[in-house]
Amino acid sequence: MSRLQPKPVAFTAPTAPLNIAGAMTPQAVLACEGLAQFQRLSVISVEGTTYYRVAVNTTVPARYFSATDCKEIEGGDKFYAQKLASHYVGRPGTAITDVRFITRFDEEYLPVNRLLPVWRVEFSGPNHLRAFIDTDQTRLSTLIDDTRYVLGKIFRLGHNWSFMDSQPRLQLFIMATILSTALLSAVSGITLYVRRRRHDKEHMVQQPVRRWHRRLALLVAVTTLTFAGSGTFHLIMSYRQQAASITHQPPAIDADLLSTEGWHLAVQHPAHRIDLVHASAGLQWLLRNDLPPSKVAVLSQHAEHHPASHHSSAALLLSAQNAETSLDMLGLARSQASAYARLPEHAAMRSELITQFGDEYGFIFKRLPVVKVQFAGAGNPRYYIEPATGALAAEIRDIDASEGKTFAYLHKWAWLDGNKAIRDVLMMLFALGNVLVALLGLWLFARRGV
Repeated sequence: MSRLQPKPVAFTAPTAPLNIAGAMTPQAVLACEGLAQFQRLSVISVEGTTYYRVAVNTTVPARYFSATDCKEIEGGDKFYAQKLASHYVGRPGTAITDVRFITRFDEEYLPVNRLLPVWRVEFSGPNHLRAFIDTDQTRLSTLIDDTRYVLGKIFRLGHNWSFMDSQPRLQLFIMATILSTALLSAVSGITLYVRRRRHDKEHMVQQPVRRWHRRLALLVAVTTLTFAGSGTFHLIMSYRQQAASITHQPPAIDADLLSTEGWHLAVQHPAHRIDLVHASAGLQWLLRNDLPPSKVAVLSQHAEHHPASHHSSAALLLSAQNAETSLDMLGLARSQASAYARLPEHAAMRSELITQFGDEYGFIFKRLPVVKVQFAGAGNPRYYIEPATGALAAEIRDIDASEGKTFAYLHKWAWLDGNKAIRDVLMMLFALGNVLVALLGLWLFARRGV
């Protein structure tokens, strides 16, 4: 499946410096349209033109207003989604055949993708390639074509037992029971082989099928233990994490909270994007420029100890309610994380900017960059916050981290990621070996009754 899934031609969104010279203030644009409240406000560049992107409600497409004359671009969010989709896929806009705004997960756009709302952009071609675009943060959520859709459906039926999704507790119980049976089978098989290897050696001479069943079973027994063991752990933890999941709903913002002084200070700094974000100190303008991610990581390494150094990095925070600089990126994330943790900000033990996926915070969580904020408490809770949106990307405790590493190294064989071709071949061979052992075992069991 991983080999056959479609891949983007670009992995980052196009960036260009904002041209804010002579631009109207956010307050003027909002007043022009009579918008007293909204949920998201950003300043972006589309094909060299600067726009205010305003999401009055995140359940409907955002509206786009020219920064120079307040004129609204009809269907601006849809247009931007098409531009981004073409960029990521490497196909012209003329190849787009269908565009839809998605606000909920379904069989095609699964909950594992995490990001909502998104635009579904379909391209012409024999396999009906679909790109799912998050215009709020200009990112590609996932790519799906007919092949991936069909294989994914088969995988969910056979591996995840999606036909039992309506009965999650029963699904968990039956799957855990079967996985436990596989573990018991592997352990008992190894034990019997060790105890009876001398006694059975003579009796197996005339029983080639039984002999090969035992040899092959011994060869794949370790993978049976690792696959089933890590799968059981992952199954239980996934059920617990799903039950404790937190959805993010941006709060409404009053337009009259924004100050002209704060905006005038913000536009003095170069940026390729500006987002309005929440913090305990009040509304903040988050300015980002187009330094490469590696540069961001280097410049952010010392921000915990020298907050002022963050002002020269790829992210700058300025108050949107007065003319004072009030926070750095890590301070913003601590403010946002404390709300999720229901703890005071000073309870945060440490925070760290994350610009790449890793063992604990993997690709499954989708959002980057994020800030890891750790609090004291049982399991050393870590909250991964996306400062630009205030969304909680992941809440991880020690047991979650252990499960993630176990699943990555024992179930997905991440220790062989250095050569993915070898990893995939070995995993397929051992998986096929387990299937053959099961089939031989069933054949021998059936012959006993003949």
